[in-house]
Amino acid sequence: MQLGSRSGVVVVLAAACIAVAGSARAQSVVEVDTSHTIFYEAPTKTHMFVYSPSADVQASPWAWLDVRGGWEADVVSGASVATKAGPAYASNHADVVSTASVHDLRNMARGEIDLKGDVTSLTAGYAYGIEHDYRSNSLHVNARTDAFQHNTTFELSYARNFDSVCDGVQRASDVLPSQWTALENSTGCFTKAAGRTTHDIGIDTYEASWGQAWTPVIETQLTYTAQLVDGFQSDPYRSVILGEGLKAQEHIPNERAREAVTARIAWYLRSIKGAVRLSLRGYHDTWAIDSGTAELELEKSLGESVRVMLRGRLYKQAGAVFWSDDYTGGVPPLGPRGQYFTGDRELSPFWSWLAGVRAVWTINAAAHQRLLGFIESFKLAGSANMQGFSYDEYTLGGTPVSNAIAYVATVSLALGF
Repeated sequence: MQLGSRSGVVVVLAAACIAVAGSARAQSVVEVDTSHTIFYEAPTKTHMFVYSPSADVQASPWAWLDVRGGWEADVVSGASVATKAGPAYASNHADVVSTASVHDLRNMARGEIDLKGDVTSLTAGYAYGIEHDYRSNSLHVNARTDAFQHNTTFELSYARNFDSVCDGVQRASDVLPSQWTALENSTGCFTKAAGRTTHDIGIDTYEASWGQAWTPVIETQLTYTAQLVDGFQSDPYRSVILGEGLKAQEHIPNERAREAVTARIAWYLRSIKGAVRLSLRGYHDTWAIDSGTAELELEKSLGESVRVMLRGRLYKQAGAVFWSDDYTGGVPPLGPRGQYFTGDRELSPFWSWLAGVRAVWTINAAAHQRLLGFIESFKLAGSANMQGFSYDEYTLGGTPVSNAIAYVATVSLALGF
């Protein structure tokens, strides 16, 4: 799939970076960064493989200006749950728990300008994303300032998404959500084809943070994030069994307000030339999902050029107020939960863990001794993570989800000229 005309932003920005860099003074720096990530999971009856490449270029023609352009993609293949049913249909011979082949390609182009002063910076950017069944336009601005001899940092940011998602046209006689049918495939999406329509999604994201260096070896950061989502948030392809012979497209609220508070502390240990970082995050939204996250990192320098980091994370959340594993009835937590129904396991109660490792190799060449005669800096990084999920209520027709482990590996290369 090719990007639309807006994808030219990457080419234009990249060309601008090169042109500006070529005419700038000696302090001009051009940085090129590429990364490649592989994600794989295969829980009960489903599997998913995602390859995500990206490339970015940045030019700094003057000390007060950075110009960036980039591209990233997700190549997705696998199988997902197309029809969700609960334990009441465990012995039913109907195909209530089926899988659907998933093949998708997401492309996103982005550009950003950063104006920098001695203690302040202002950043503005735009991104455009495209999938078979989704379009995304995103604008963001960010303001940052330092105070008290750069020991204190305040930062404010705002982002606005203007998104659209494809869906099937429902029959005029089907006025209730319990009568709606799921989208069978993405054929004809965004082409004005018969039987296809689109829904708008608006997303406003606000963030404020305070960073503080208390001593030469201890730093903290406190961040508040709020997000307002308005628009179609259901999975258009997913159906939910509501009763004998009754199957309907997933139906969840169009409005969602989310907020989170994150506290981080970093402590540098001179004796071992390493750092310990602890992060705690609390989350709440208007769907009654509450969650908590605790993450610990240990980073150690091995000589002047190599750093190794170990990380671990625990996460626990409650389910949405309208969540049920079986909307056909039965003893709580089964049964109808009002006008909404979902088959999304990420809206159910669950907990997860993550363990990972990351290594970084960095070389900064002297001005008179550049690598290969033209490379000023070199950074090669690789990481591997394993994440496990345990679901308190979510089942596939009464069958618990097992082997819910995801594997993620990333390699990235950054060069400065």
